[in-house]
Amino acid sequence: MFDNSRARPQDAAVLDAAEAWKEIDGLHFSVSDGVMALVVDRPDKANALTPEMYEGLRRALLLADMDDSVELVTVTATGDQYFVPGGDLSIGADQWGSDLVGKLVAAEGAFPYQGFERCSKLVITAVNGMCQAAGLIIVLMSDLVIASDRATFRVPELLRGLVDPFVPPRLPMHIGLAKARWMIFTAEELDALAAERAGLVGKVVPHDELPRALEETIRLVRRTAPGARARAKRMINSELVRIRLDEFLAAMRSPEAVEGMRSFAEKRPPSWRPPADT
Repeated sequence: MFDNSRARPQDAAVLDAAEAWKEIDGLHFSVSDGVMALVVDRPDKANALTPEMYEGLRRALLLADMDDSVELVTVTATGDQYFVPGGDLSIGADQWGSDLVGKLVAAEGAFPYQGFERCSKLVITAVNGMCQAAGLIIVLMSDLVIASDRATFRVPELLRGLVDPFVPPRLPMHIGLAKARWMIFTAEELDALAAERAGLVGKVVPHDELPRALEETIRLVRRTAPGARARAKRMINSELVRIRLDEFLAAMRSPEAVEGMRSFAEKRPPSWRPPADT
């Protein structure tokens, strides 16, 4: 379980985030005028995240927390079609069953998402397109979210026999239990305006105005006191349901998960899908 309300000790080491950063393919990093900008840029794979990109997100959020010159963190993606559609399932999908122990060991320590909530700096995410799986979790764990009117949101994990540990406890807190159940159990897509009405995102803007809206959000947030922001964030997050990996790790060992990943690698429907729906 993770304690999302943890505050950084006052005597913790302070460093220069830009100097400590290590380059990662598909994830751009920069710090300018107190804003750490993280940009997902993997257009050849629809911005799907690799294990190295997961590690980069986790590292960046820790660096932001430890660098007192960083006031805010932004998360964006390049292109007009995809924000983050999830992790890159093509990596090792064909070996899911044969290397299950390795997958479990890697998964248990790989997630960067709790870092979004632990970081004392506000995280502002701007969604430019398809947002599901890992992308949706980033949205759920960010402090402020702006979306293009072209953005779409979906929970696709059950289609592959997987159960992630983050969406079930977080999504209902954003959009209510009935709507969360609908998204999780049907994998039906939600458009940007519906997501705004439901409470999944804070604001929807015309697609071409997304960069400007992000800058305006940064300006508005910077009118508030940094220390008070950090305290307010801790107070909000102290009331969040703690994340448990138990069910996720159990689901990863299930025959359904093995079949789901194998069917993905073989580009066919999983065995449980009705023939009329293939």
